[in-house]
Amino acid sequence: MQLTRRNGFAAAVAVVVAIAAPAARQLAARPADDWSARLERPERVASLKIDYIIASLGLKPGDVVADIGAGPGVLSLPLAKAVAPAGKVYAVEIDPAFLDRIHGKTTQAGIHNVTTVLGAYEDPKLPANDVDVALFHDVLHHIKERAAYLKATARYLKPGGRIAVVELPADGSHKDEPELIVTKDQVGRWMADAGLVPVKEFSGIEGKWFVVYGRR
Repeated sequence: MQLTRRNGFAAAVAVVVAIAAPAARQLAARPADDWSARLERPERVASLKIDYIIASLGLKPGDVVADIGAGPGVLSLPLAKAVAPAGKVYAVEIDPAFLDRIHGKTTQAGIHNVTTVLGAYEDPKLPANDVDVALFHDVLHHIKERAAYLKATARYLKPGGRIAVVELPADGSHKDEPELIVTKDQVGRWMADAGLVPVKEFSGIEGKWFVVYGRR
């Protein structure tokens, strides 16, 4: 995905030049192994309120969900279980190391409805325009070209599709890193440019805002 802090590529010089460049154009790079160790901590996973998010979005069997900036798949797997058996999850990242990790997890768990997607830094590169919900969970602030990325994402929504954003407030943990702050007002403007408006807001995730956007 476009996440520079959550993406880093270590290989031969030629591979670094070919693969790491997209990550370098995002915000704050870090190797996938480092990010996975951080993102998969049990206390962090518990704080994500994954069941609450699934319930709030009304996900049901047959839905198609795009997990944007899926990282090591912390949300992708429970999302896949929620929409099984006929639904599917696109787990989007720009670092192939994350996609390999997700593939290993789904294989081990016997989950067959997750499709890993190697995205670009201004476009998730989803394989079809069939998305019911595109979820940005604690991810949008890592994306450099946010307005362009949201507009690109909106093109993959089916009629009635939604984009859900869970983000830190301006006075949150990135308050001293202005380049990593994303406000509801900013997102509202970017979404409007993509043809979307806020349709519902939830307050059940402590220390974060959670808004769902849909077509006008």
